[in-house]
Amino acid sequence: MRTLLKLEWLKFRKNSVVIALSAIFVALFPLIILTGKKVFANVPPPMPGSITFYEFPTVWDYQGYVGNWFVSFCLGFMMVYMITSEVSNRTQRQSIINGLTRKEYWMSKISVLLSLSFVATLMYVVSSILLGLIHTDGYDFEIIWDNNFAIPRFFMMCLGYLSFAFFVAVWIRKGTLAILVYFSYIMFIEPVIRAIHLYYFNNRSTLFYPMNVVEDLMPNPFFKLPDVWLEKEWGFKILLSHTEALGFSALYIALFISLSWWIFMKKDI
Repeated sequence: MRTLLKLEWLKFRKNSVVIALSAIFVALFPLIILTGKKVFANVPPPMPGSITFYEFPTVWDYQGYVGNWFVSFCLGFMMVYMITSEVSNRTQRQSIINGLTRKEYWMSKISVLLSLSFVATLMYVVSSILLGLIHTDGYDFEIIWDNNFAIPRFFMMCLGYLSFAFFVAVWIRKGTLAILVYFSYIMFIEPVIRAIHLYYFNNRSTLFYPMNVVEDLMPNPFFKLPDVWLEKEWGFKILLSHTEALGFSALYIALFISLSWWIFMKKDI
């Protein structure tokens, strides 16, 4: 696995698209949450004050939601690009001609998927702790780590978005179309399908679509605020429990990775 990851590094270390997406993620993800100090400085109840974004333990939720957006955009885009660009540039075929088996090539991309998820999670942990230490008065070890399994949830969220991006890229292979399908499904197609589902069936099953499950690992913290009217209107809570989100995310991740394997082994190189 280490050798395969090194090969991926050698192929993309000077790629301008990968460098740009990495720079955006590294530069903005840890710090963009600080813009909320001015935006939410004087908001009335029941909206939380801006300090809530940065103090323990709620910083884990707010920084996680920021990461939700950045992982889905920057790292998801990168995952699609790293696969489809090799198809269009014929380097995928050349890698296999030069000695890699299909399994080794596929595993090299899995190593990238896991590495990106690990690095993103590490950045999440470090940035959340630093923000919390700076903004929390009287913190102790217990309150720092009172995060309701936020770290494994964030890692699973990364795996969810990247495995879906991986599946789309292996399935479609054409760069522009794959990126369009990836973002369209996340931002428009699934929400529309869920809205139709809710309209006709009006039950909790509308919460279990794949990208909503992944998003609910690190949801918008405002959705956790009491909303009696919405719950009464829908008849159920609008967020999955952490256990449900973790369990179904694992199933979808396994499904996306299995489908990508099956498609890759069946298609011509």
